[in-house]
Amino acid sequence: MSGNNLMTTIPGGMPLEEFLRDYWQKKPLLVKQAIPDLPAIDPNELAGYALEKGVESRLIIERPKPEAPQLSDWSVIQGPLTGKSFKALPESHWTLLVQAVNQLNAAIHALLDRFRFIPNWRIDDVMVSYAADKGGVGPHFDYYDVFLLQASGKRHWRLGQACNAASPLRTDTDCKILRTFDTSAEWLVEPGDLLYIPPGLAHWGIAEGECMTYSVGFRAPSYAEILLDYSEEAASMCSQDHRFADPNRLPSNNPGLIAETDLAQVRAILQQSLLDDEFLASWFGRFMTQPSRDSLCFDYEPPHPAFAPNVRAAYHPLSSDQAALYINGDEFHCSLTLAQTLCSGENPTASGISLEDQALIDHLTDQGYMV
Repeated sequence: MSGNNLMTTIPGGMPLEEFLRDYWQKKPLLVKQAIPDLPAIDPNELAGYALEKGVESRLIIERPKPEAPQLSDWSVIQGPLTGKSFKALPESHWTLLVQAVNQLNAAIHALLDRFRFIPNWRIDDVMVSYAADKGGVGPHFDYYDVFLLQASGKRHWRLGQACNAASPLRTDTDCKILRTFDTSAEWLVEPGDLLYIPPGLAHWGIAEGECMTYSVGFRAPSYAEILLDYSEEAASMCSQDHRFADPNRLPSNNPGLIAETDLAQVRAILQQSLLDDEFLASWFGRFMTQPSRDSLCFDYEPPHPAFAPNVRAAYHPLSSDQAALYINGDEFHCSLTLAQTLCSGENPTASGISLEDQALIDHLTDQGYMV
């Protein structure tokens, strides 16, 4: 993907402006034959990934109750899995899920280029699921956006109600299964189809025969995560000399009173760090590029110097020609041109670079960030 050729449509041809305006984080969308040339993964290859140490995987098994489908028994086996895990599986009603397959498979890694219309730092990973007939993960909801790509077979999707932290979950299983599900739409997806589901919308997918689905998920840190990480970073920058002070205090009629002027003083302390745009950008860039799981990496030989598949990268302009480049939670300074070029996947040496930028490329290569 070229940084000079901005994406104007989503897979399937819908104008990007229309998608962002009418669907993104608002309502679901089904796009038939959005990516008809989806790369294929052999189920045995996927199972092999699940056996590897450091790969996040799980098997979800449903023991159905035909008379009451929503009362099925659900169990989960966390990876790394073993050959014994697969031998004990029933003929139907089970699903294998493997996270971050984009760090393990070159074709899946390349698939992410189809979704660069959302910033890199918002994209999390590509999860691949293989389901036996009638397999699924049950009625549930996610806190993040997800694009579901049907790679093989068919899956029947039911969409349900809007959910939040107060939505009741079943307490008899480790799977996050909704206690109730109110169907609002039903779609049958086939190979090449794309289903977009916004955060908080209940959904329930069931395989019709064997099938494989790719899930492109996005990061959505909670307010609690943002506040905790930022406050720890801001606190680490404070001197012991910085203290609550009230040299203009007025007499109080009640010694227990917390006055509005006291709250204003505290508010000013909290707001002070937020006024430092450079600090805020530095913290956010490092925060949003931190890996969310163990880094994995397949043998990768790009046609030109490029980030390794396990790299998360973003940048923020510091001036008209300089930028801060954030890589897996680290910060580097370079030319704005180099930052833009690397983050767009272009060849950084195509038009010549400065000695300083070449030194950074060499350093990133030595650190394993670039190949």
